[in-house]
Amino acid sequence: MTPHVLTAPSDPLDLLTAHADLPGAARILDPAQLTALLGRSVELSRVRIKPGASVMVGHRSPGSRPGGDTPADVGWAMLTADADKRDGALRRAARRDVPLQVREESGTTLLTGGLDADPRLGRSVDRALRRARRAGAQRIRVLSYNPAKHVVLGVPASEQVLRIASRPLDRLLRAAEAWRALELPTLALRPTSDAHAVRSAHWGQGDLADPALGPTDSAAAHAARATGAAIARLHGAEPSAALPAARLGRTVPDSLDLLGELLPHRGRAVRTLAARLDEALPDAPRTGLLHGDLTPDQVLVDTHAEGTAAEPAIRIVDLDRSGTGPLGADLGAWLASCLVMGRPRLAEAFLEGYVAAGGALPETSELAAWTARALAAASVDPMRRAQEGWPLLLEKRLDLAGAVLGEPAWLPLPGGAAESGVAAPAGVAAPAGAAAPAPVAPPASGTAPTTRIPAQVSDGGATWRVERAWPDDGRGMPLELRAVGGSADEEAADEHATDGGAHSEGTPSAEGGAGSGALRGARVDPATGALTLHRLGEDPRLPGLARTLTAHPDGQLVSLRPGKRAVVRLAARPGQRPARYVKIVRPGRAARLRDALATAAPFDGPFRTPALLAADEDTIILAELPGRTLHEPLRREDGTWQRAWRGVMDAWSQAITRSREEQSVLGDLHGADAEAQVLITWLERARAVDPDGAAGREAAVGAALRALAGTPAPARPALVHRDLHDKQILHLEGAAPGLLDVDTATWGDPALDLGNLRAHTRWRELQEIWSADHACEVQGEIDGAADREGIDPDTLAAYEAATLARLTCVYAFRPRWQENARRLAAELAQSASAGTAPSAALASTPPHPAVPTTKGP
Repeated sequence: MTPHVLTAPSDPLDLLTAHADLPGAARILDPAQLTALLGRSVELSRVRIKPGASVMVGHRSPGSRPGGDTPADVGWAMLTADADKRDGALRRAARRDVPLQVREESGTTLLTGGLDADPRLGRSVDRALRRARRAGAQRIRVLSYNPAKHVVLGVPASEQVLRIASRPLDRLLRAAEAWRALELPTLALRPTSDAHAVRSAHWGQGDLADPALGPTDSAAAHAARATGAAIARLHGAEPSAALPAARLGRTVPDSLDLLGELLPHRGRAVRTLAARLDEALPDAPRTGLLHGDLTPDQVLVDTHAEGTAAEPAIRIVDLDRSGTGPLGADLGAWLASCLVMGRPRLAEAFLEGYVAAGGALPETSELAAWTARALAAASVDPMRRAQEGWPLLLEKRLDLAGAVLGEPAWLPLPGGAAESGVAAPAGVAAPAGAAAPAPVAPPASGTAPTTRIPAQVSDGGATWRVERAWPDDGRGMPLELRAVGGSADEEAADEHATDGGAHSEGTPSAEGGAGSGALRGARVDPATGALTLHRLGEDPRLPGLARTLTAHPDGQLVSLRPGKRAVVRLAARPGQRPARYVKIVRPGRAARLRDALATAAPFDGPFRTPALLAADEDTIILAELPGRTLHEPLRREDGTWQRAWRGVMDAWSQAITRSREEQSVLGDLHGADAEAQVLITWLERARAVDPDGAAGREAAVGAALRALAGTPAPARPALVHRDLHDKQILHLEGAAPGLLDVDTATWGDPALDLGNLRAHTRWRELQEIWSADHACEVQGEIDGAADREGIDPDTLAAYEAATLARLTCVYAFRPRWQENARRLAAELAQSASAGTAPSAALASTPPHPAVPTTKGP
């Protein structure tokens, strides 16, 4: 069985050429090859593909030019298998005597030309350029160019802007007239003798999405409020008979089909999003006049003639899609764009202005649905705009759409729902309660989008060590920080306090305040490295955290993943209550934890599992389990270590047998396909934070994917933990082993649990947390359990290889262990090239002198 994810190349160029399905497509999709073809350095600005038929790209000379490109800086290239399209382009170029380069090869034709040779715009562009030059305008600038679609030209001498499109612009003129009749802030458009061109005055200093724009954050918020007020007036106006239906496309955007083709390993997520959108979007939404493509880059801002630096004037432009339609589409489009840009304050200010001007917001769930729809509709824009690292950007938009749809609390609504903090240099925290971050520019062309995770950050006179980090979730990269100064005992104790955890030995002594060993959250802006610290005991996305610590001042925060979950330990009160753990998630998510605990019931009995004591919408309270995790090695000499792990393996075997007897298989099985998807996702995530280790990780992941490709579906599926490792298992002499975090349980291949556990034995040895003898004894017990359960050794090895490869990616996010993760990746790559098993390669490698001996995650 070959997982379908393996058919998708991971290299962006390979993805595009596979999608194009045309011989020689790489010649224009690869900037290096296109540069060689044209004889001058170029970068891609637009990509448009019709699989099996044609590929068209826009290109420009690299570099930034104030005021825009010159016409000579831009051009296009097209590869086509369509003889009619080829002949039409050649005829039009010959008729106007403009240069057009032609290359025939392998049944396709490659055409390249300048702006005036554009196959759909060339005639109008040529006329406009000639007319402008006759009028004495020599410094013509290209403000925007999408080959065969549109071009916007600036003529500084006359302070005019000329928009040229492939289709007649009478609709745009009617929309502008209707907006101005409603006294809405837009530009006056003037027709020309060419039905495909309109002109307007040059206005303002930039748009509201431009990070280089002069207005301060408060001025940008003022402009966003003014925009919201204008859109409220538009939405409240009587529909005009002069305007047709807005051009919004299908309810569930066609772009999702393309997204699924470009990211085949995320096919299930794409299909799930489409189905959820179809269900969530209203059948009879409130309708009226709308913009149709409302985003901050459609709002021009002026701080000079009409406005001030504090209160800029605005003009809303690009009314091509304006008409009648569902009003929620405008609101969702604005919020989606602000989420992608990481500028929630623009969204909040817009909605404030909208409501203040009489606009009626839909229910939050409906607003979330329209926002998710807009994210889906724009999901493939990074590819179409040839952005660096576009596959990862597509995945982020897909994940963000799913997150918004599943949890409307993601929306940056008025009232301070969004996180606050100011942009600051990496490693230095912003003061609490400061204003929202400044706009972030996208990475420069040719530069991979990477974020270096600092090992420590400072806040005033305090130093905080970065314990763990996670991939950007749309609001920045979450960090878990620990106050420097905690003792080794405190660090070791935190190892036991895992997310579902409950035990009595070795609990941390630090309180939840700013003392040594205390935890707090932070976020790093992935584009700038700017850091925002959360207040102690608070998380903007986890209101239950502050509520729990307020109700229990002696509560201790022992684990924190900002924006997702936290664990607080409530100490025992003699004669009143035993110790408890409170697991905190986002509002509305606790029900999923309760359901997951019910699914994991077969583990209870063979293992000791935490008892559920209470729950509400965002917290569950679990009883503490006595014992200490097997992360810390026990004595080997008296057999304690081996007995402990033999008990674990016996309990695991009993649990999977019990699950087969007591439950029926529910839902999809988690097997090799699912693990391959997880692995590919983590590979992309790690590239963004540790590009130096990318080569080793890619080799390790490639070897693991090949091993998974040969793994059959499980003949006897069972309930599996899915994240089984030493930190999840508690030992108490004379008692059954304890098992934590059972909310990850699902139906799948039992070999997955054993492979995951076996991989962690190798990792602990490499971390020098376990000795080689400790690791060897645990491996022996795992192998014995696998043999008793009839698990194929190759299947076990495949899951072990997948987990080891995943660990190289996960630990790229943890500064203390990043070097170890690179070493692990290098050793896995070496074993893959030598054809040996990962375990053999690691076992033969002597300890590295640079490996830290301090215990860590």
